[in-house]
Amino acid sequence: MSDVSILAPIAITDAMLVSSTAAENDYAAWNSSATYVMGNRVISTITHRIYESAQAGNNNKDPTNIINRAGTVIWWIDLGPTNQRAMFDGLVSTQTSVASPLTVVLRAGVFNAFFLGGLDADAISYVVKDAPGGTVISSYSGVLEGSTPADYYEFFFERFKPQTDFIASSIPEYHAAELTLTLTKVTGNVKLGILAIGDLQPFAPAQYGVKVKPKTWSYIKVDDSGNATIKKRRSGKDITVNALVELDDADTVLDAITFVLDVPCVMICSDAVVHRGMRGFGLVSGELSYDHKTKCNLTLTQQGLI
Repeated sequence: MSDVSILAPIAITDAMLVSSTAAENDYAAWNSSATYVMGNRVISTITHRIYESAQAGNNNKDPTNIINRAGTVIWWIDLGPTNQRAMFDGLVSTQTSVASPLTVVLRAGVFNAFFLGGLDADAISYVVKDAPGGTVISSYSGVLEGSTPADYYEFFFERFKPQTDFIASSIPEYHAAELTLTLTKVTGNVKLGILAIGDLQPFAPAQYGVKVKPKTWSYIKVDDSGNATIKKRRSGKDITVNALVELDDADTVLDAITFVLDVPCVMICSDAVVHRGMRGFGLVSGELSYDHKTKCNLTLTQQGLI
């Protein structure tokens, strides 16, 4: 088992996103002079989200104003992020989807790791430079293969299992670092649910017995006649992990957990490909038990987001 780690992501601003092959052209940008009918869709280049008109005669009602989306008269419905920004919205299920390749260039400030989730691609390459046009400080290129055959039969006859997430860590920290990420796919679009970049903080080796609980937001709806219908919704997973923390590190761990209490972040219990189920994205909470002279028992729980 590797160290239990938390990656609190940096919020990506317009200035940080240098370029992307995923263009922000889902719909036309909202225009204060235009009049929209019910069902018309627009994007906001400020929030980078898609809005649908909920009324006819919709004129000069800014969809980024919450009053226009939740007032007495609802003028706009927020449908979610644009395709370009779906990878940055904090939800794994909303994927950026684009014809291969997907190439993103980021200048996110100081970072030492990044995580890709909701990944559908055949190969990956990335280059990190200490500054734009500077020296390469970290790079990687390889296939996204998630299969782990136990014997020759599985190697030759079992179907290919794609790798659905990826972790890059131990990246030297520079204030002006630039990441260039490229994902490719032979057939179909490249898809990426989340790109989280930030400070990866290892706590202590995970103990055996990590618990991963899949969950769903689907529910059963019963009508007045007693007919039952399953309403399909998206799914996620919760993770619980235990670790032994050195007493001298307890305060640092406690501060780190407190800092991310209300921040969706990546939790990694193992970086092995075969343990990809022990990595997730969501809200993290924890508990330290000071019941030993030199160590503390740490329990971390992640409430997975969709």
